Amino acid sequence: MRLVPVFALGLLVLAPLPAEAQSTRDACTLLDKNLLTETLGQEPELREENGAGTGVSLCSWRGGEGEGLRVHSITAVSQNIVGGTPLEYFKQHQGYKFEELTAANVATIEGPWQAGYLVDVTTEPNPDQLYVLTFINKDDTVTIETYGLPKETTVALAESVARGM
Repeated sequence: MRLVPVFALGLLVLAPLPAEAQSTRDACTLLDKNLLTETLGQEPELREENGAGTGVSLCSWRGGEGEGLRVHSITAVSQNIVGGTPLEYFKQHQGYKFEELTAANVATIEGPWQAGYLVDVTTEPNPDQLYVLTFINKDDTVTIETYGLPKETTVALAESVARGM
């Protein structure tokens, strides 16, 4: 948690900076536009944008027929974690996903992040090519959801985002 000096009742105190002012990782800015165009094979159409500047944001793009992707970003600061670390909470959530979806549908995945897991609820072959990769990097959590794109593309997009953080 970042603190800023604040004058209150004539005293200088440290107070938490509001989450809105701390977010620098908005979902719509995490992926390079040229990479999006290359990945989707055309100029991506922005379908949804939500939460910019709040610490919890979502952005969704549509590509060609049956192709698209969504990025969801949650900054550590916006979670107001008390009594643990963002990584500990991430790993706890990851454990819940493994219980909920079973090991056949979710797996840990190594990459340029602190921890990550890939959800493939239909397992291979995945005819709809729907993949969800969630990772934590620099204590912020990002989820990349793709449809109509290969698993390798989902992983490459997540790696690109993680390296840019």
